[in-house]
Amino acid sequence: MGEDAWDRPTVRPQTLEGLIDLVGHQVEVATLPRAQTPVRQLVVYDPLDRPIGRGDLMVAAGLDSDSTEAEKLLRTAGAAEAAGVVLRENRSPDRKQQLAALAEQAGTALLFRATWMTWPRLINTLGTAAAIGPVPDSANVPLGDLGKLARLIAAQVQGAVTIEDPDSRVLAHYAESAELDPIRIHTISTGQVPEERRRAMTEDGFFKELWSSEKVLHRRATDRIPERMAVAVQVGDERLGSIWVAALNGRTLQDSAVDALQVAARLAAAHLLHHHSRHHGRSELLTEATRAVLDGRGSGALLARHSGLPADSRCAVLAVGVDGPLDDDLRVRLARHAGWHPAGPGRSSLLLPCERGVLILLAGLAADPPTAELQVADYGRRLTADLSAHLRTRVLVGLGPVQDRLDHASRSRESAELALSGLLFGRAALDHATVDEVADAVALWHVLETLRDLPLPVRTSVFRLVEDARQKGDRSLLDALRAYLENSGELGRAADSLGVARTTFSDRFHKKVLKIARLDVANPDALLLAHLQLRLLDHESDRTTAP
Repeated sequence: MGEDAWDRPTVRPQTLEGLIDLVGHQVEVATLPRAQTPVRQLVVYDPLDRPIGRGDLMVAAGLDSDSTEAEKLLRTAGAAEAAGVVLRENRSPDRKQQLAALAEQAGTALLFRATWMTWPRLINTLGTAAAIGPVPDSANVPLGDLGKLARLIAAQVQGAVTIEDPDSRVLAHYAESAELDPIRIHTISTGQVPEERRRAMTEDGFFKELWSSEKVLHRRATDRIPERMAVAVQVGDERLGSIWVAALNGRTLQDSAVDALQVAARLAAAHLLHHHSRHHGRSELLTEATRAVLDGRGSGALLARHSGLPADSRCAVLAVGVDGPLDDDLRVRLARHAGWHPAGPGRSSLLLPCERGVLILLAGLAADPPTAELQVADYGRRLTADLSAHLRTRVLVGLGPVQDRLDHASRSRESAELALSGLLFGRAALDHATVDEVADAVALWHVLETLRDLPLPVRTSVFRLVEDARQKGDRSLLDALRAYLENSGELGRAADSLGVARTTFSDRFHKKVLKIARLDVANPDALLLAHLQLRLLDHESDRTTAP
């Protein structure tokens, strides 16, 4: 490798062609009359703001590409020698051709936002690409070839190298020697830094320090872990990834590795943005195709083309959630670990995040329906056990029925989500189930959802106890009634369930609960209504505490 590959690149503007190479399919190029035009800055267009400047790349997030204002902007951008204009996507080929001809005539580039992109994400990506600047030719690494980049870094620092994304997933690795430590072997073989190592580095502040500076962090060898160096790859606030170097067994890293890693981080920015842009584009297209099929509005054949799943083989959907609050951190970890879980021989899976957790489309099931159902049940059993152990919380899985092709996957999704709602609402010991196995819980959940917004013309027994609890700040009488009903009216068992002396409970129940509630315990209809309203209170409490 030539020494100039590690020289600091000359600071100069990114070209429009270079910027488009970095962002990939996040934009659609309508016309590019001056590909080597330097992009001096990214500007979100505001007609009331400053005039358009030479070299500006104008992002017209607020303009309709069908409007006359869009045409006016293209003419103004051409007169100002702007680098180009980015407009909202347009589905009309004739209109796109008309705008492209106008931009060509004005002498400015015209780009359209990809249909699956959002403006904030695109603006962030374009701004990062503009800030990176041109990729030095002397690096001898094709744009986005992370494997070759890892190899060059390893040769320079004389250690084992991994290039990782911000979630510590391995994107590329290289080592001149097979003398690797156990953690490095595990990381490379699984494609992910071990969860316990990530947790430890988070708790001791290592990741916070890594992402807060451009410094190379150095960790000395310990009994179990060899010497390591790490540097963040980021542009502004955009985290692109990190580069890690580990000493090979029995060796140490040289001081020159620090300078090499600092230069490598600058070179890696363009390569990582290029990789993320293309990976994100493919991922978004696949996610949208999966969502469309599971919503019942998409094509199984299109999903098969994007994913490689067999369109005409048996499939099923599993709905995965947790028994308790689901915050953002747990949601991310649930999706990550669910994505790692192997589908099994001959089968493939796709994962789609949803409000309660994740949906998993399991495809390539056996042609024989009973065998396919057993495969789904076995996958659900292994999934809930594995995720519960890794996440240290109870994970529940609703199993959807097997369908004969991808086009029918939405039917399985509907049943899977109903089954999950039954597991979340019910009090059974099941961790995974079909909708038939939790039918009573699902039905009761629907009843309570209906009752939730149903106004009642009278004050009921439970309502009186609720008022008393609010006035006194004491819910013990409500708890006593709940224990009485859940134990089929047996005072002794109700007292035992609350850990209260039986005589004390009996006295409290008759002299306080029944007196305030005015509940007729001999009337089965009154008991049924009280039970439903208490469950509704519990249901409302669960809804308000959920994030």
